[in-house]
Amino acid sequence: MGKFRILLLWMLWSPMLSVAQSTDTTLDVVCWNIEWFGSPAPANGPANKDLQEANVARILKWMRADLYGLVEIVDTMRLRRVVDSLGAGQFGFSVSPYCSNATQPTGNAWLTGQKLAFVWRKSVFSNVSTRGMMRSSSSANTNWATGRFPFLLTATVTLEGVSRTMNFILVHAKAGSTQSDHDRRRAGVQELKDTLDLYHSTASTLIIGDYNDALDKPIFTGATTTSYQPIVADSTDADHYRSITLPLARAGQTSMTGFPNIVDNHIISNELVPVFIASSPKVLTDVVQVVPDYVTADNTSDHYPVLSRYDLNGTVLTSLPALTLAEAGLQAWPNPASRALHLRSAEAMRDVRLRILSLGGAEVHAASIRQWLPGATVDIPIANLPRGSYVLEVRTATRRVQHRFLKD
Repeated sequence: MGKFRILLLWMLWSPMLSVAQSTDTTLDVVCWNIEWFGSPAPANGPANKDLQEANVARILKWMRADLYGLVEIVDTMRLRRVVDSLGAGQFGFSVSPYCSNATQPTGNAWLTGQKLAFVWRKSVFSNVSTRGMMRSSSSANTNWATGRFPFLLTATVTLEGVSRTMNFILVHAKAGSTQSDHDRRRAGVQELKDTLDLYHSTASTLIIGDYNDALDKPIFTGATTTSYQPIVADSTDADHYRSITLPLARAGQTSMTGFPNIVDNHIISNELVPVFIASSPKVLTDVVQVVPDYVTADNTSDHYPVLSRYDLNGTVLTSLPALTLAEAGLQAWPNPASRALHLRSAEAMRDVRLRILSLGGAEVHAASIRQWLPGATVDIPIANLPRGSYVLEVRTATRRVQHRFLKD
């Protein structure tokens, strides 16, 4: 195999080696509870604060996401150093000017409290604004951990020439598994949903963060439904949502190193369903590739990051007619295929996105090629796919090609 072909194969499939790696063509969103990040109290969070800071920086560089929603941020100067380490001026960040028992960013309660923070890639995010939600509501103050209100970031998100105004709501809900904890958390969720339905019913909205409850069942054993039921159950009206990390919980996964369920979640509004990549939600337990003793030494966090991805071109490209391979100057062979599907292009293409879909539309593989030169061959490994029929989709900004093939 020639060097160029090997390079193309690496470019195409290296993102698949670790789901944590970002792509240039998708919006990658991560929420992460960084346990008492930088807290001066020895008993709060990892004992070695400098090591925690270094590990967080390493993991963020490895994830390469476009937006991070971080909770339990205590030391904001440590956070600034971490953001600066991601690249000179490449990322912006904003910390909630409030937390539990602190209404302003001053005083000991705020300095030592668990705050919320956004970190965003400036080349993707513009017109960024942040604010606390429902801060004038006394009931929300009580129900959201005595003043730890949801933190809203609104921005113009631009990828591959497509721009969309989006809302990102970061939450760190009331903790605890008692009846009172459950009731306060549920009331807070209901008020948040009512606020969104009233003021943001047509917005493209993501709700991410530490929910302190699972979406499939409550952590309070005396209840029959999760405290997020007002949002989880809302799937019938014009303001409905999709709980995209709910399948992870149903599959028995966990987002904490010592708790058996998904409490760090992503929920999206129906406006984002067309651009949501259905196979993308993942608990990034493979942070142990970066910090091998992440779990055993508890030196970074007791939570794992949770990722979801979005293809802003989705609503645009679906309106393009599907071309045949011949019409697009492409060849694909063999059919049926067993170990690999080979592709060759007769012309140059840039920023190509390749997907393999089941006949039901589920994405089972995805990758990107920055530049595809004429005559270059790309080999797509398919040995791990179950037998059956699939659709190969090749997309650029101006074309969409679909090719049905059989995996034997």
